[in-house]
Amino acid sequence: MFGKVKGNRSGNQQSISKKNKKELKAQRKWEQDEERIKGSKFRLLNEYMYTVNSEEAQKHFKKNPEEFKIYHTGYAQQIEKWPESPVGNIIKLLTESEQFSNKKLVVCDLGCGQGEIQEHFQNDKRLSKLITVKSFDLVAIKPYIIETDISNLPLDDCSCDVAIFSLSLMGINYLDYLGEAFRVLKKNGHLIIAEVKSRMNTIDNFVNLVTGMGMKILKRDEHNSHFVLFVFEKVMDVCQFNGPLNQKRVYQILGQKDPNLKDWQSLGQQILQPCVYKKR
Repeated sequence: MFGKVKGNRSGNQQSISKKNKKELKAQRKWEQDEERIKGSKFRLLNEYMYTVNSEEAQKHFKKNPEEFKIYHTGYAQQIEKWPESPVGNIIKLLTESEQFSNKKLVVCDLGCGQGEIQEHFQNDKRLSKLITVKSFDLVAIKPYIIETDISNLPLDDCSCDVAIFSLSLMGINYLDYLGEAFRVLKKNGHLIIAEVKSRMNTIDNFVNLVTGMGMKILKRDEHNSHFVLFVFEKVMDVCQFNGPLNQKRVYQILGQKDPNLKDWQSLGQQILQPCVYKKR
């Protein structure tokens, strides 16, 4: 009798084990499908942000703030696969480079995402006394982030020492972001840019674009496989991209006048191309 009962228990355990395996397999498949859906959503949002202007993007994400979080979650997962983090390199630059270390600085992180740079310096007792970071983005994911369109910053002229774009020159009006960075930087202030290599038709054209505004190139680090890190210094008081000089200056940088490029945003896209995914 006891042997028979024991056999039933063993059969029940095997049945439960098979059921658990099926459930685990179904759970894994569901998780994999969910990751694929999230990945597809991230790619759509990423492409959207590269192909609209910042005003339109801000309106969209104010109505759909959960999509902004999905985008930045996907962005963080993508950067984890890179050999180095642009934000990590910028933090290292601010803490170890001769022109920044042990100096009192007001730093503006433009298109800050999850505000990692501000978080880093706020959490360091010594550095927080030296470096004040102000973070700006379309949607405030964290309480300390200032919600704004970075083509129109709520900052006075010549009010910051360092302006940062870490993979954030995304809107088709990114030239307006650069103009705002120039405006808010002090004379001899620094502009730090990390940008995806694949977006640039040539790196020289991008450097010429920024130096043509009244900047001087101090650093051009191309060692990373995915992005280039630049440091510029503001050397002129008046931005050379004001008003009607805009298109003329970019035509000079491109080396020719293309009759099909009739507006300022199209000109900008010839120097920094939007990230657009291949249709599958």
